[in-house]
Amino acid sequence: MRLPSFQKALEEADRTLRRFPFVLACAALGTAAVLILVDHEGPSEPSVLFKILFAAILGLPLLTGLTLFAERRRWSRSVSLAVQIAGSLALVGYGFTVPWEMAGAPVYHVQRLAMLVIALCGFLVIGPYLRQGQVNGFWQYGKVLVFRALLAGLYSGTLFAGLAIALAALDNLFGINIPGKRFPELWCLIVGIFATWFFLAGIPENLDELDSHEDYPKGLKVFAQYVLLPLMFVYLLILYAYLGKIVIQWSWPKGWVSMLTLCFAAAGVVTILLLHPIREKTENMWIKAAMRWFWVIMIPPIVMLLLAVTRRVSDYGITEGRYIGFALGIWLAAMAVYFIFSRAKSVKVIPGSLAVASLLMSFGSWGAFHVSESSQISRLKTLLAGNGILVNEKVQKAPGIVSSHDAAQISSIVRYLSEIHGYDGIRGWFTESLTLDSTKSGGRSKDPYDVTTMMGVEYRLEVSIVGARFLEISADPNLAVSVRGYEYMLIGQRFNPGKQGQPESSSNLTCNFDTGTNVLTLDHKSNGHTADSLQIPLEPLADSLLSHFDESSGGILPPEKMTIVAVGNRLKVKICFRSIQFRSEKDRLRPFGFYADILYSIGEPVTPNE
Repeated sequence: MRLPSFQKALEEADRTLRRFPFVLACAALGTAAVLILVDHEGPSEPSVLFKILFAAILGLPLLTGLTLFAERRRWSRSVSLAVQIAGSLALVGYGFTVPWEMAGAPVYHVQRLAMLVIALCGFLVIGPYLRQGQVNGFWQYGKVLVFRALLAGLYSGTLFAGLAIALAALDNLFGINIPGKRFPELWCLIVGIFATWFFLAGIPENLDELDSHEDYPKGLKVFAQYVLLPLMFVYLLILYAYLGKIVIQWSWPKGWVSMLTLCFAAAGVVTILLLHPIREKTENMWIKAAMRWFWVIMIPPIVMLLLAVTRRVSDYGITEGRYIGFALGIWLAAMAVYFIFSRAKSVKVIPGSLAVASLLMSFGSWGAFHVSESSQISRLKTLLAGNGILVNEKVQKAPGIVSSHDAAQISSIVRYLSEIHGYDGIRGWFTESLTLDSTKSGGRSKDPYDVTTMMGVEYRLEVSIVGARFLEISADPNLAVSVRGYEYMLIGQRFNPGKQGQPESSSNLTCNFDTGTNVLTLDHKSNGHTADSLQIPLEPLADSLLSHFDESSGGILPPEKMTIVAVGNRLKVKICFRSIQFRSEKDRLRPFGFYADILYSIGEPVTPNE
């Protein structure tokens, strides 16, 4: 096999540029934007670069799809350019919806971007083959796209690894300072320009010819038959065993079954797509039968999926994840009906319908974001009104103690709104601003803790780790702790089952931790005798920390929340926990290890108010 000459490579690059000028311009703009953002040092600032980057990401599949769509229909060059200009104007319009600053911006902007990317990738795959027929050409075209993307990823990774090693060599061997940010910049440059250009260069110019191609990589059949099918069989056994458990116990399915059902469906759909071209061959007739029975077998798991999501929605309202889970359940049900009863059974329906569904879910009053926000605001409104906090559409301090359950629910919803949507939907309830006053805040919203405090509600979060065996909560090491009023300090004291009954000691203080009762005993010794003793139960602190635990923070809490102050007759102690470890015991997380600094002072008799 002759390798292409450098001149031939340049000619191919030029041909690709003339064929996809808007796509490559979009890639260049997006790459420039991300390079500037990565190179920026200091706090994040409002910038048009985020708008350019988000629009460029969408522009790659959209403009590529429009180019191929126009070629497939043999539109003139001028019409094709006009369509791509219209697509570019649509991207500009989308850019205006992206925030000027992403740090602290509602997460739904990123989620919407992901959904639109899925929809536009679906358009890229199905667009040139929207018309009936040429199913084989559609499959061959999809194979080219997937293989070219994988090859672009392999080449890009190899190129990056080689150049990164070269940069490291310059730094280590010649003393040339190479800042760490040059490596992510190099990766972005390779992916944004080289990988995009390489991918586009491999798309055939004559898509009509693909329908006559019958080559089928043997590796695809091996992968589908010996990797995907066994996985499907395992998932199927688990799903139907769980279905039997539900029927016997007559209980609602757990939410986690949704993930397993979607994994089973994904493996099945990918298998169907991979094996589609060879299903009619005599030696592969089992494939055609398996494809038909797959959708029949899918019906009970689909019902379980819908029931599990419905149960979660009835308990906690709609969120984007539950909305998408339910929508995918409906989509799977529609696919099952189509492939069971339709005569055509065209596999083009799978990516096409999924792209349309993803697009429809990304915007509008029916979309995932609007419906989810409205659902959670409605739940919050009910909870606040029930506790006398929301009166005549205005928030006032809670007139009484809010139950821990309601406080956890209110805190969870407020945090959800803060992270995903912002406070725009509830801003009118407050007389005070929900935006930070500092000029350096860039108009960021207040922390959920501050918002619940304005309601007179204790900020509490339920632990969301289901089935966790181990959990660690740590104090933020970047925040200082006051030592005023204390004379001595025991540094880095560890209390765990292995050290039970083996007290840590100083010249005048001993510490003994009983892991059975989770009680820490501190004894002040004077002339060999116990002059003062404190017994400090640590279970209440542990329960409080779990109620404030939040996965998104990585289990990091302010030091003041992990501090205990205790006062005896002459002994005053302040225990500053650096970390607390929990383990699961009988479906409950219990503390079993502590790491702390102990501040203490000894003097005249003291009172708790000192």
